[in-house]
Amino acid sequence: MQKGKPMRVTVIHAIAESIPPVRLAFADEFPEAEIINVLDETLLIDFDDQLTPQLRQRMGNLIGYCRDNQADAIALACSVYAPVVDTAKDLVDVPLVSSYGPVMADAVAAGRKVGLIASVPAAMRDSEYYLKMAAEEAGTVVEPRLCLAEDLIPVMRSEGQAGLERRLEQEVLNLAPDVDVVLLTQFSFAAALAHLQKVSPVPVLSAPHSSARVLKRLLS
Repeated sequence: MQKGKPMRVTVIHAIAESIPPVRLAFADEFPEAEIINVLDETLLIDFDDQLTPQLRQRMGNLIGYCRDNQADAIALACSVYAPVVDTAKDLVDVPLVSSYGPVMADAVAAGRKVGLIASVPAAMRDSEYYLKMAAEEAGTVVEPRLCLAEDLIPVMRSEGQAGLERRLEQEVLNLAPDVDVVLLTQFSFAAALAHLQKVSPVPVLSAPHSSARVLKRLLS
């Protein structure tokens, strides 16, 4: 890499709404990185609660495309594709992180009782699985508290930032009495993080913020 050239982090997205939160998170945590966003909306449109071999191959192709276009690191913003990282990480010679890996480690470190907020059943199922895996790797046990709010994406699209903040605040405050930390499992929710940190009595974690911190450490 040429001296002075910024590290290029390429992020793969399945919905356009996750792009602004990624820019926000990296501005907060890793501002010196050059962020390249790759959007393929069919990753979600064609996903029918099942990660098929065809979809795995499509994501694998996108990961290869990012590496071929000079990515110094690659991150997935689409949570349901996290399992692809387990196989694809050996096919590229740059850091590759899923939307779940970094934030799950942060959640396990924050406390035993973890609230999970998702808007898609598959994201909820996968996030609970990866949370327990992170706890096992850390030699501890967690007690997930699940909150599935399927209206979050429609509310965000119809009411914008204010609507997303309002709905997530409701769910965070409902969870807070029973948890040590709340985890926003989907990248698109990170846009509300600053607001939630002000109103929540417990810590709130954002997946892209955790990913940005991990990639900054890996690329330093």
